[in-house]
Amino acid sequence: MFPMTPIFSLRPKFRLCVGLLALGGAVLLGGCSLIPAPKPDSTRYFVLSGPDAPAVADRGPDVPVVVMVAIDLPGYLRTTRNLVVRAAGNEVTFVEGVRWGEPLEAGLVRVLRETLVGEGRVGRILQPPLAAAVASARPVDVRIQVLACEGRARLEGGWVASFSARYEVVHPATAGGPGGAVVTGVFVASERPWNGRDHGELARLLSEAAADFGRELGGRLAATP
Repeated sequence: MFPMTPIFSLRPKFRLCVGLLALGGAVLLGGCSLIPAPKPDSTRYFVLSGPDAPAVADRGPDVPVVVMVAIDLPGYLRTTRNLVVRAAGNEVTFVEGVRWGEPLEAGLVRVLRETLVGEGRVGRILQPPLAAAVASARPVDVRIQVLACEGRARLEGGWVASFSARYEVVHPATAGGPGGAVVTGVFVASERPWNGRDHGELARLLSEAAADFGRELGGRLAATP
């Protein structure tokens, strides 16, 4: 014969199962959930924007075509989408929940295009590999190394938008002549006061600084033989 389990030993287990089923039913009927509801994403996204300059209809025959060969960013800007502020000296902070809505290089190219083309300083701005399609147009090659594009604390107090870049302009060689002329320079934007809190304002101030950089670059293009 098989051993029989006394009926009184099943009663505690039975009562436990019934209690758990009742608790589960109460949770379901009450509309409650043991899994917390997901929190809404509070991340804010910003982009650089070019000047509201009307397009120039007639740019003339001598307006150059520009090939943006490269825009290099320092490592701390290249490896993050967060807006960056430099608190003091060598310390940088990646602002939590505040991000660029696109790669920073793409935003800078757009601002330069809207500034230089919109104000009639160049005919087109192209990037490889599309540049190969205008080889016969003898375009001007431009290389840019961004040095700073961030908010920065001033030693004397307060905050500013900080933008600077190094550039190289290579004009095509003339027919039968020597290699193309090379013009280099460093642009440092004028300090624009920032309140240290409004990151939309910081994006706007950096946009203005990038547009000023485009205007200086346009002047160097015109000065290139």
